[in-house]
Amino acid sequence: MISNLASWIAAACATLACLFMFLYFSLRIRHARIRKSLQSATESFAKQTKELEELKKQRTDFSEDFTDTQAQSIIVAFNQEGKITYVNDYAQEFFGFKKSELIGKSVLGTIAPEPKKKYIAQPTLIEKILLNPQLYVDVETKNLKKDGSPVWISWTNRVVYDEKNKPIEIRSVGFDITRRKQLEEKLNYLTSMDPLTGVLNRAAFLREGEKEMKRAIRYNRTLSLLLLKLDHFRVLGQEFGYSFGDEALKKTVKICKDSIRDSDYLGRIGDVEFAILLPETPVENVPFLVERLRLKIQDQNLKTEIGNAFITTAFGTAGKADDKDSVDAMLLRAEQNLKEQTQKNK
Repeated sequence: MISNLASWIAAACATLACLFMFLYFSLRIRHARIRKSLQSATESFAKQTKELEELKKQRTDFSEDFTDTQAQSIIVAFNQEGKITYVNDYAQEFFGFKKSELIGKSVLGTIAPEPKKKYIAQPTLIEKILLNPQLYVDVETKNLKKDGSPVWISWTNRVVYDEKNKPIEIRSVGFDITRRKQLEEKLNYLTSMDPLTGVLNRAAFLREGEKEMKRAIRYNRTLSLLLLKLDHFRVLGQEFGYSFGDEALKKTVKICKDSIRDSDYLGRIGDVEFAILLPETPVENVPFLVERLRLKIQDQNLKTEIGNAFITTAFGTAGKADDKDSVDAMLLRAEQNLKEQTQKNK
C-alpha cells in the first residue's frame, strides 16, 4: 500500500512538473514573439524617421515663384482665412482632388478635417502659425484624402508678407508620414498593452493614471481606484488545464470593459490582478460597481474538457486622499482594503 502511495505521489509530482514546464515554455515562446515584433517595429520606425529627416533637408526654400521643384512634395498655399490659393500636381494626385475642387475652398473640410467642436477661445492652427510663425515652422497634422481616408503629413510652413509687413499667405511643403505614424502606434501598443487581454499593462496604467491624478488635483475632482483579483486561480488552472486560464482572463476583461465608462482606465497589473481607475467618481460609489462586477464574473460558465469552471473574485477600493497622493499609493491602499475584505468574508 505504501508502495502504491509512493508511486501515486511520484506520478503526481511528474505531472505537475510537466505542467509547469509547459507553462514556462509557452510563456517563453509568447514573450519571444512579442520581442521579435517589437524589434521589427522599432527598426522600421527608425528607418522611417531617418528617411523623413533626409526629406526635410531637401525641402525647397519657398522660392518667390513657388515652383514645384520636388516631385514627391505636397505643396499647398492658403490665405489668412484658410482658403486654398495654390496646390501643386502631386498634392492633387495625393489627396485625390482636382485643382478646381481645392482652389478657393477652405482647408478645413477638404484636405483637413473639420474640428469636432468649435471653441471661440481656442485658435486654429492657421491662426497659431500667423501669430507665432517661428513656433510652427515644422508641424505634423492628420489630414484627409477625398475618399475620407486619414493620412499624416509632416509640414514645413512659411508666412509670406506684403510690403507693409502684413501676412498675406501661408506656404506649406509636406511629406507623407502615415507609415511612420502607423509604426509609432504599433510601438506604443506593444509597449503599453498586455498582449493576452489587450488592456493597459502595469507601466502604462500607472503612466495614464498619474495624468488623471494631476488633473484631479488641479481641478479638485474626485478619483477612485478599484482593484480586482481572481481567487484560487492557480488551483483552478491545475484542475481545468492551461487553456482555462487564458479564457478566464479574457472573459473577465470583457465583463469589466462592458461595465465601465469610456473615460475609465482598465489595466492588468499582475498575473491575476486588474485595476480600474475611475475619474469623477467618489470612492463611496465604487461598491455599486463592485457588486455588478462580482455577479457578472461569478455567472461565468467556462466549459472545459472535464467540467464547468466558475470564477470568484476579491475586490479592494481606494479614493484620492490629498494633493500629494499618487496612483501607486492608491494601489497599495486598495490592496490593503482587499486583504481586509477577504479576512472579513472568511
